[in-house]
Amino acid sequence: MKKLILLTLTALAAFYAHARFSFAEPKLASWLVQQSAKAMSGDSSACEAYADNLQVTLSAYGRRGKWEVEGGKEEMCDYLKQAAAAFTVLQARTHSEFDDIRIVRDGFPWTSARVSYTQRMTVEANGLPTTTVTGEDDLVVVRTLSGLRIKTIESRSSGGL
Repeated sequence: MKKLILLTLTALAAFYAHARFSFAEPKLASWLVQQSAKAMSGDSSACEAYADNLQVTLSAYGRRGKWEVEGGKEEMCDYLKQAAAAFTVLQARTHSEFDDIRIVRDGFPWTSARVSYTQRMTVEANGLPTTTVTGEDDLVVVRTLSGLRIKTIESRSSGGL
């Protein structure tokens, strides 16, 4: 009986430690940078970071007005494909910086986290002026057996075309 209790406590401690590591700022910041690079390069695995029940609200204000994307995983993946195609055609280079990362763990024992940050993405393309897009993003990231997944995205950005 003692071995069973000890094994259960060890498993709970390991699960708790894994959650603490998964939602640590350096780990999440690195993961966000990787996801952004995949998305902007057209890597098809970028959509794997989204939960099947993803909820998306994107609002962008640029020189040509305002546009919005609302929906789920399908709409987000379509948006990423279009953006990556445009960057490929323009032979654009992007660089992203994430600042003011705030993480609030939620659920017991930390099965999700609210993550908010400011992202500045610089886009350079031959023959076009350098453009900087600044966004304020709020995400809900969930921990699954296969890794982290984004469950909700709310993004407001300005700059760009």
